[in-house]
Amino acid sequence: MAELVLAESRLRAQGGKKWRTYADDVLPMWLADMDFQPAEAVRRAVLDTGRAGNFTYPFDAEHRGVAEAFAARMRARFGWEARADRTAVIADLVQGLTAAVMAYSEPGDGVIVFSPIYPPFVRSVEASGREVADVPMVDGPGGFVIDFDLLRRQAARPDVRLMLLCNPHNPTGRVFTAEELRHVSEVALEHGVVVVADEVHADLVFAPHRHTVFSIAALDSGATTVTLQSATKAFNLGGLRCAVVHFGSERLRQRFTATFPDRVLGRVSGVSAAATTAAWSDGDGWLSTVLEVLELNRRTVFEWVTAHRPDVHAHMPEGTYFAWLDFTRLPPGGGSAHEHLLKTARVALQAGEDFAGPCTSWARLNFATSPLILTEALDRMEAALAVP
Repeated sequence: MAELVLAESRLRAQGGKKWRTYADDVLPMWLADMDFQPAEAVRRAVLDTGRAGNFTYPFDAEHRGVAEAFAARMRARFGWEARADRTAVIADLVQGLTAAVMAYSEPGDGVIVFSPIYPPFVRSVEASGREVADVPMVDGPGGFVIDFDLLRRQAARPDVRLMLLCNPHNPTGRVFTAEELRHVSEVALEHGVVVVADEVHADLVFAPHRHTVFSIAALDSGATTVTLQSATKAFNLGGLRCAVVHFGSERLRQRFTATFPDRVLGRVSGVSAAATTAAWSDGDGWLSTVLEVLELNRRTVFEWVTAHRPDVHAHMPEGTYFAWLDFTRLPPGGGSAHEHLLKTARVALQAGEDFAGPCTSWARLNFATSPLILTEALDRMEAALAVP
């Protein structure tokens, strides 16, 4: 673990958006980067490319290699027979999300999202001239759940053509069950709605929960599903831009390529392709160690939450490395939870209102860091909450 977890001094020295956005006295617990050294297989793949001076245009076979590594991983890890020949390699997952909105809906159409939700979901809808058809998650006794009655009503709208599903769900940490996903599929098929499933956190799931690929649960075996995947979250490769779009049918693939002809979305570099292939093919030993650290940190966060109820409300995340926290007793006039904790604790969480406008008392904490940094952040927040 010592070789995996990076110290605060090194994190500040190497920079990056997460550690440079705020002042040096702020602990950044917001952006979805892990404070961990990447897998040796990934570093070796990148360094080998550099030592060889191989910065020429990537051979098309390298892109095919990413698609084949993706298909092999889905088969081995999740039992899903994804097809490499129906997989497009793109620069990043948000690009794929926005492209899917534009390919499978028209301006003015409604697009279903499940809020609170990763901000690019809503941005991709609004920026492309579509309308958000929100289905807010319900904060139930055992965690956040889908409001299926509302989902049916939104899907039945004549303008709704598309659904954006995030599973595991960011920021709530829900890992939807196969039964829940079958129910989502049933609603989508009844109303002719295409489902775009963002499954980028699929490898980051805690026992006894298991990730179910939406295309496996779908009643049409994924024929009307577009799946987005990337190694960036599970293997900490946010700066090495590479993702895939898998089309559940030839019809979906043709509609996408008709909207975005060859090269419109750019091409992935050979370095990024090599890193992604190495992560998916040879990174599982590293990932197992990461999950052990995340499990330790997850329990630390929720021991802290338990000790601070009712001032803090949260559910133990089933997946991802995020804790979705409701600071229920913020001081009057102190601003949002994000603003209050940044000012009083010098801890930067991701603002809850970024995920849903009404969620000003909520904030997302990224616990993919060293236990020392996490403990310091929690101690600072505890002192801030104690101030009347």
